[in-house]
Amino acid sequence: MVAAFRSRVAVAAIRRFPGALAAAVVAFLVILASSHLRSTHQNNYVRVAYAWLHGHMWIDWPGRWMDAVQYNGHYYGVDGPVPAIFMLPLVAIWGNAANQTLVAIAFAAVATGLAWALAGRLGVTDLSTKVFLAMFFVAGTDIWWCAELGDVWFLAHLCAVAFILGALVELCGKNRGWLVALCAVLAAGARFPEVAAFPMFGWALWTGAFAGKRPTRAERFARLRSASVVLAAAVVVFIGYDELMWGTVWDIGHTVYYHADAWGAPTGSPFQLAYVPYQIYSFFFRAPIFVEWLQHAQWPYVKPDLNGIALTFTSPALILAFLAKTPRNVVTALWITTALVAAPAFLYYLNGWVQFGSRHFLDFMPYVFALMCIAVRERLPRWGVALIIWSALVGAWGVWYWNLFVRTGT
Repeated sequence: MVAAFRSRVAVAAIRRFPGALAAAVVAFLVILASSHLRSTHQNNYVRVAYAWLHGHMWIDWPGRWMDAVQYNGHYYGVDGPVPAIFMLPLVAIWGNAANQTLVAIAFAAVATGLAWALAGRLGVTDLSTKVFLAMFFVAGTDIWWCAELGDVWFLAHLCAVAFILGALVELCGKNRGWLVALCAVLAAGARFPEVAAFPMFGWALWTGAFAGKRPTRAERFARLRSASVVLAAAVVVFIGYDELMWGTVWDIGHTVYYHADAWGAPTGSPFQLAYVPYQIYSFFFRAPIFVEWLQHAQWPYVKPDLNGIALTFTSPALILAFLAKTPRNVVTALWITTALVAAPAFLYYLNGWVQFGSRHFLDFMPYVFALMCIAVRERLPRWGVALIIWSALVGAWGVWYWNLFVRTGT
């Protein structure tokens, strides 16, 4: 009887979100094929999960090619711990040989399905518009590139994007406070800048603005109460995690890493105003490179700068977000949250290092994507379609280039 009930629930979910499910499946298959089923050697989360399963926090460090910091005689990963939770089942079976890239692809697929669902809940009804938005989401950003490689930083981005989209979808629906808070906490546990979105989530739960339905006073307090319980539990968990890892209630991993990194400094913070000009250049001006020798063009004629390419060149369709006007309170909240979540990226000492595009944009991409959905829910202009196609082609070019010239192993 229980099995039959679960089956009916699953069928109802599929019927309710057939487009989202189809988008997720297509994204999964396309990214899986482009990945060549490789297993990333930057599998920090595999090693973190392996360490947990063996009762300690330090990782089995394979060498200098893997990012880690030496602290109290051991090596530790410094990235948010949440993605390692999802590695535990695979690591329990295959140990350090578990394939982290498969989990990254799965998160990208889930995020694509949620992006489709979010577009629908924000008022996009036209099927072709949803298809173009999904195309942009996967190929017009670094989602595809990050997922097909699956490195530690990329999995963290994908995990955060998926959970932020889950929170936004819930805000447009039932507004269950505990579920919104859980998604927000898991996102922040993968990429810490997402903490800056917490005020918007609290405001949205209180006002019901995303769902377009004003809640009663009792509903407001019930939502915030359940969300507060989740947040309080998360604070306790993360304090305990930092205490076990660093011997302090604060996460000092990135600061320790900055002090040890040749590109950092022996003192100070990795977040400084002095880094803002470089980040502005990286996000908006860094261009692809013309390939030539002695003034003669050489194959492949144009290549990415391995330190990234500006969003201006890779994702020009983002300009659609500026067409979002109403509801004004939601649009304003999304823009403010975009700025707050983006702030750490503009202050950080590195732009993402070896990358295609601007992967740190993924931290605030879900909010900009929501704005794009609002902007085109009535009509996607032809120039918008052209910019989406351009963005997707550039994204596909990045995947092609990386597989052919950079990450050539299978």
